[in-house]
Amino acid sequence: MASANEARESVFRGRRNSFLRSIKGDCALLIAAPARLKSRDQHYEYFQDQNFLYLTGVEEPGCALVLRGVSSGPRTVLFVRDRDAVAERWQGERLGVRRAKRRFEVDEVRCIEQLPDDLEELVKGSRKLYYGPGVDSELDRFVFSLFQNPTAPRPGCPTGLEDARVILSEMRFVKDRDEIRALKHAADITTHSFAKLAKQLKTFKSEIHCARTLEQYFVELGASGTAFDTIVASGRNAAVLHHHPSHQPLWKRQMLLIDAGARHRGYCADVTRVYPSEGGFIGAQADVYDCVEKALRAACDRVRPGTNLNSIHLAACREITRGLVDMGILEGDVPTLMAEGAYKKYFMHRTSHWLGLDVHDINPLFWTKSGKEKDSYSRPLVAGNVFTVEPGLYFDPNDKTIPEAFRGIGVRLEDDVLVTPGGRTVLTAELPSKRTEVEEMLS
Repeated sequence: MASANEARESVFRGRRNSFLRSIKGDCALLIAAPARLKSRDQHYEYFQDQNFLYLTGVEEPGCALVLRGVSSGPRTVLFVRDRDAVAERWQGERLGVRRAKRRFEVDEVRCIEQLPDDLEELVKGSRKLYYGPGVDSELDRFVFSLFQNPTAPRPGCPTGLEDARVILSEMRFVKDRDEIRALKHAADITTHSFAKLAKQLKTFKSEIHCARTLEQYFVELGASGTAFDTIVASGRNAAVLHHHPSHQPLWKRQMLLIDAGARHRGYCADVTRVYPSEGGFIGAQADVYDCVEKALRAACDRVRPGTNLNSIHLAACREITRGLVDMGILEGDVPTLMAEGAYKKYFMHRTSHWLGLDVHDINPLFWTKSGKEKDSYSRPLVAGNVFTVEPGLYFDPNDKTIPEAFRGIGVRLEDDVLVTPGGRTVLTAELPSKRTEVEEMLS
């Protein structure tokens, strides 16, 4: 039986082979993200470029991958940093060429210092070079000067550059089984951590205390970190969509919005829940919460192969508009208000975004049968798509046009959803979102 590492390597090899089939007889160059300085002598936590991680599983800087769609010579060449005792004493152990040869299922492994000299020879005979710019500006300049210099063309080298991200966005758009397992694990870590945190809300001194405790729970359950900066917003702060947690105390009789996600093997979860700081939801809080929860259910019910994110968004907007009328915030009939976009004052974002190696994952364009280019919100869903469903309502605390009881209330509810052949699986379904179930969980 293959080891877990061998099984994972076969997944990456399969992705590289799929990419090679897409570029046919041409070549590609993918680059690892460089380490980035935080201050004079400190670096930020390292995050690998998602496309490089998707094709290799390598989580080190200073690496590159050359893919060659040719019939002779190596088809996959991985460049890595070689071992360096002095650098490793300060910054940690490196893979090195010899160990990378044993670990990764590629044809050749070379030292990254050889890339400038080897690249031209490796890509000779190809008409095009597929490259993903924007990862490393220094390498961008090198590649552009080498292959897009009209005054000094390289004999036998590619005469055109193509964006490798176009192919990779299509590949990453539909998740394979390995990715779905990682996304489910990230979702499980997140929901279990939320449930543990929710029962301890009275013990937190501030928003930031709550946020850092949740992040600690993620790590305790095996996460490699957070998928994005955790949002914890108490009271009127919840009306700010991307509020940064502060030392603001958790206000009594006010709701607490938490938007956070764990990261596992590079894959992201993204969950939002709203909890009462003590007891249950009261008055207008309950009305707004129920409206958003109905929108969440209506949107999730629309998920199945063949539909699209636009129709899911419309389902959420319809429930939001109906709720705003019922609460006396909007006046008129729902179809007319929908056509006017009246809800946008209080629900100003999309209901969904794609989810994967990035919390706001790749957003590939697609072409209709008539050749018209469209964005992925109109694209028919297929099994293996993963995205969020997150309707919300946000009422400005200074808005005198709405009843005072609603001012400063912000509610967003978010689940992660996988499209299956027969419909959908809500990856975060274990965490209650229905108001009565939330109140029961907290009691």
